[in-house]
Amino acid sequence: MAIMVDKETREAVPVTAFVNAGQFARDIARINDWARSKWTSVAGMALALFRNYDAFRAPVHFRAVDMLKKLDKGMGATGRNYGDVSAKRTMDDIFRRRQDRWNLLFVAGMWFQDLFNYDFRRTEQCIIPYATQEGEISFCAYNTGMGWRNIIEKMHMTATLTKWYEEHGRHEIFAGGKSVKLSSTEHHLVLKDEIVTNEAQHDLEQRGIAKNAREEKLRARAERDAENVRMAKLYREFVLKEQPLPNLVQIGTSSAEDAREAVGRSGD
Repeated sequence: MAIMVDKETREAVPVTAFVNAGQFARDIARINDWARSKWTSVAGMALALFRNYDAFRAPVHFRAVDMLKKLDKGMGATGRNYGDVSAKRTMDDIFRRRQDRWNLLFVAGMWFQDLFNYDFRRTEQCIIPYATQEGEISFCAYNTGMGWRNIIEKMHMTATLTKWYEEHGRHEIFAGGKSVKLSSTEHHLVLKDEIVTNEAQHDLEQRGIAKNAREEKLRARAERDAENVRMAKLYREFVLKEQPLPNLVQIGTSSAEDAREAVGRSGD
């Protein structure tokens, strides 16, 4: 499934919701069968995309020209430089490709086969190759069936984990507040004593910014609970027509006894 994600608003809409993928695939097949020139084929693909595009079902800020740019960015039809993606790419290439507001996210799943229902025809159609020491093996054959992964790893294993620890020892683990031994603690940072010795920082709390993932989850849960309470109040008020209860003051035990004594005296 391909999902178009707006990087600014976080809106996510499946591409098949606003593009007739089936008809678009058939149009592309006909364009390929024509075997025309490059630019004729590019124009045909653009027309096919416009034909199967539904703007009313697309994300709010998504335009047809954005879809054309995404198609050109992935296929390189017009030769426009969106940033190099080869091994020679630089940080400028990466930032240039990330300037696009839209992110095309692909969600895929794979059905792993067991020995009792192994399908050799399905394995032959696998399109994901693995480069191994024994040659190229498909993903399905490498991870399922007779287990080529275990076979190749055993064939080319230099040492078992236990053997490696015996020869080289285990690396030291620093966790639970354990101090790390450093050869030198010198640094070039300028620390202000009035800030270091001051109380803990509260600027993030004042701005409403969570410092870690746990705080983000707690804040999201609190906002969700507050919204549920607000909606429940509106439901009781406008749907059930419940009237708000008056503020009742609880009477203590001593006050109740005084009230009974007063009633008794009035009866006498």
